[in-house]
Amino acid sequence: MRSTYQHYSPTDFVCDDAFLKHQLEPTAQSTQGWEEWLQAHPHKREDWQQAVQLLEAVRLGLTSYARTYLSEEAEAYLLARIRATNRQAGYVEEGVTQVVPIWQKSWFRTAAAASVALALGAGLWLNRYPTDTGYSYREQVAQLPQAKTEQVNLSNQIREITLPDGSQVWLKPQSRISYAPNLGQDDRSIYLSGEATFEVTRNPKKPFYVFAGKIVTKVLGTRFVVKALENADNLVVQVQHGQVSVYRHTSKDVRLPRQALDGVLLQPNQQVIFSRRNEQFTKSIVEQPALLPTTIPVENSFVFEETPVVEVLERLKAAYGIDIIYNAEVLEDCELTASLSDESLFQKLEIIAQSIGATYEIVEGQVIFTAKGCKNL
Repeated sequence: MRSTYQHYSPTDFVCDDAFLKHQLEPTAQSTQGWEEWLQAHPHKREDWQQAVQLLEAVRLGLTSYARTYLSEEAEAYLLARIRATNRQAGYVEEGVTQVVPIWQKSWFRTAAAASVALALGAGLWLNRYPTDTGYSYREQVAQLPQAKTEQVNLSNQIREITLPDGSQVWLKPQSRISYAPNLGQDDRSIYLSGEATFEVTRNPKKPFYVFAGKIVTKVLGTRFVVKALENADNLVVQVQHGQVSVYRHTSKDVRLPRQALDGVLLQPNQQVIFSRRNEQFTKSIVEQPALLPTTIPVENSFVFEETPVVEVLERLKAAYGIDIIYNAEVLEDCELTASLSDESLFQKLEIIAQSIGATYEIVEGQVIFTAKGCKNL
């Protein structure tokens, strides 16, 4: 298995050719290979399983859920792969409802049976996501002691909103927020259902809070994304720049009792996933880390000529704001000659690792870089 799987998200897995081939046409060899890899990387089992469930959502035609994680193009590609496999297996399709889950081939005998299975599968899929009883958007907003302003996006385009305190919100379709009309005077609390990106005006005296189900995101001033879809298994917060604190909100009271909070601190290009199933936080790096806005791109900034690897890693840390942990003494004799200007962060790390026989993994939103040294290379 490829070393890059160690930082794969569910979306990465479901778009990976080896993963797809195993899910659509499993063999004894592929089953054994994946199980051995999952046993060696138990922290990735949940992401792998979520990818299996996401692929199943595409199979069942649950577009509203699949499109939460996948682009229209990615969903279409996966559906085409599933249909092609079905055709090779002798199944005739007349529409989306005829797409046959491969692991149920022997069960499906008629189009009617397939339709029934789809209806049952869709119901089970939607019902598997727990609701935050007492913590839902409507329940939280109903508790507010004063009048509120609600912004709803029923269009197919992202809607940009300027809040009373000057902060900006980019509200995704089918999402909504509520807040006090005098936001910024007494406090700065927002209640979210759906997905939104926030660019918060800095005010150290009045932190900005985003309530979303059982999590609360606290910031002073930064840019971040909150994904809190009603039927999704996970709540997600991603930081683009600055830093935020994400807490588990253990009280149904919309007021914020400090002693009832438990959470994590996020830096740029980090994310946290809160599982509604087990109410646990998982901290990691976002799928596509971006250069920090304070980073000034200069020509050849990632072109290296016999550059010490320690210097290369430090440059990546500064450019992406992600902590990279390594042993400087072990890397003392390691150098890199390569042009990495067009590669993503993970591609850069992969090239560096391969050039000196090293490996890396993602642990708690940090990169752990392990090498044996270069004295004998």
